[in-house]
Amino acid sequence: MCSFNNRFGGSIYLGVLDDGTVEGVSRSQAAAIERNLVNVVGNPKLFNVAPAVETERIEYDGKLVIRVWVPAGPAVVSFKHVIYDRVADVDRRITSETQIAQMHIRKQNHFSEQRVYRYLKPSDFRFDLLPRVRKLAALKTPGHPWAEMDDMELMRSADLYGVNYDTGEEGFNLAAVMLLGKDEVISRIAPAYKTDVIVRRENLDRYDDRRRVRGIRPRALGGRRHHRRRSTCSRRDRT
Repeated sequence: MCSFNNRFGGSIYLGVLDDGTVEGVSRSQAAAIERNLVNVVGNPKLFNVAPAVETERIEYDGKLVIRVWVPAGPAVVSFKHVIYDRVADVDRRITSETQIAQMHIRKQNHFSEQRVYRYLKPSDFRFDLLPRVRKLAALKTPGHPWAEMDDMELMRSADLYGVNYDTGEEGFNLAAVMLLGKDEVISRIAPAYKTDVIVRRENLDRYDDRRRVRGIRPRALGGRRHHRRRSTCSRRDRT
């Protein structure tokens, strides 16, 4: 996964041997395998930056195969403090400062928000929030064109659905996931993502209260308002 992220991305097929023989994985363990994969990728002791991953279950000849897609990422990822690159079918350990510098330069033109996830579907998103988006846009700019667009037209207009002209892939991008994706979709694509709310009222060098809010932005903001009320009440109780 580290080398795929650092090069042009790639797929790992769980349940397929090196010679191409399909053995499949246990159906009863499929969810646990996917969950364990997310936990491993998000472990800071293993990866300095959590690479994005997406899983897909494939039925082949009566057997279940799990495809793990690792797209190219904007950051150079190391595994156990070692940087790897992908050359043909080989994972190469990179130690030269020149090679590492070239890798960073290559990724400077990579915009992660525009990464296309071709297997995402409208059902993976909170489209029920789009009426609120249209309302806010109309309040800010009367006659805003989003008010007359359907959901997919709005997504295209906002550059949340587009085409990767390097690969020809078309679909929803990472920006769409982070703005409107369902919680389980965000946790799989960006396992390290979280909203960290810190309250500083007295000691500004530290914090008086803290909470990690899960979920997409509208609900996270609601949680933050509740957190402020809870923090204020608890402080009054202490005084």
